[in-house]
Amino acid sequence: MVLALAGAAAVVATPARAAGPRPNFQMPVPCGETWRMATYYGHDDYDIDLTFTGGASNGRPVLASYSGTVSFAGWGSGGGWYVVIEHGGGWRTLYLHMIETPMVAAGQWVSTGQQLGRVGSTGNSTGPHLHYEQVRDGVKTEAYFNGVPSGITSDGSPSTGPLYVSGPTSPARNMTSQNCGQAANRQVYESGSHSGWQMLPVNSITGSATASMVMGGNKLLYTVNNGLVYEASSDTGWRNLWTGISGVSNNALAVINVDGVKYIYTVVGGWVHEASSANGWKNLNTGISGVSPDALAAINHNGVKIIYTVVGGLVHEAASNNGWRNLWTGISGVSNNALAVISMDGVKYIYTVVGGWVHEANSINGWRNLNSGISGVSPDALAAINHNGVKIIYTVIGGMVHEAASNNGWRNLNSNVRGTAVSATTISGVKVLYTV
Repeated sequence: MVLALAGAAAVVATPARAAGPRPNFQMPVPCGETWRMATYYGHDDYDIDLTFTGGASNGRPVLASYSGTVSFAGWGSGGGWYVVIEHGGGWRTLYLHMIETPMVAAGQWVSTGQQLGRVGSTGNSTGPHLHYEQVRDGVKTEAYFNGVPSGITSDGSPSTGPLYVSGPTSPARNMTSQNCGQAANRQVYESGSHSGWQMLPVNSITGSATASMVMGGNKLLYTVNNGLVYEASSDTGWRNLWTGISGVSNNALAVINVDGVKYIYTVVGGWVHEASSANGWKNLNTGISGVSPDALAAINHNGVKIIYTVVGGLVHEAASNNGWRNLWTGISGVSNNALAVISMDGVKYIYTVVGGWVHEANSINGWRNLNSGISGVSPDALAAINHNGVKIIYTVIGGMVHEAASNNGWRNLNSNVRGTAVSATTISGVKVLYTV
């Protein structure tokens, strides 16, 4: 229970700088675990103390709520061993009272779900717990987890902290973590529409992100595993081969085929890189920078390679025939973690998630971002395909992949395919999903 946090300017209210859209923060604890969130009179408004409901809290993993750069990892007299992560767009999270020196260092990039340290009781603490804060433009704000408000707002006291939220002390509540490790490697499954979406493991291939396409009658599967990009093909029995590409974000991957050449797009430290089968997969910086490491899409549009990225909630488009100049489409307020595009009949379509709703924009309506009516979806998973002239969108709701089509009014139907991330392709009239 922190009384003072030396050197933590994050808790001091400063003038707002118009923070970007709220990142899809997850609970800072492992997937599936239920933790008690509480505060107490005099704690500071919006501060949360988390304790494990399934046993002792001491020594349990502390995970990053969202990807970002560690701005501090060390000791403070009030917070004990603690970590601060800068997520961009004016957002920051703090993790206090760790049992020992953090596992990360200042300046290090961390992914959602990456372990920062372990729960302890160092600094001004009366017992093992994790003190957690979300900060917007230097001012504490109510924490949201997986898009759901924590409900921990007021400490009931008008005399603590730089903020005052009126009302009684917020009651404690339990919440189950959905921080299921965007960076964690999981078994890859293939499901086809011709088999009732039966889920079949793709050999022993694991990864944290997938991308897929069809070329020469073969299905090609690309995965990221601990920053390394792999390629597997259905005609070789899914033999998984490392391309030689390394050091990439675990959560962003896109592939296209242009004139028989395979192109892979990745994010390396906020910069988009391109590698091709024609250059031995040499991963070259396109010059596109400052992008989300968790959202990336690409299409072959009339022979031109086009890349789509999210920069602080804004969708940008860059094309190979304009030197990869990254231009804002005008689409804003979208999830930094979900993006899909298709090219159909000469029109480019962009799909995004805005507050749990899927939106569609296209190049002939000036990229006006329209709500499709598909709601309640994960802000971390999105795929789209052109299937026989029909636009089809895949989303994840409660860990299950849903399919919606433009010819059924975007009615979102549960495929019963499990997964937290999805990519899609089509071959010989069959829709194929790859999930992890």
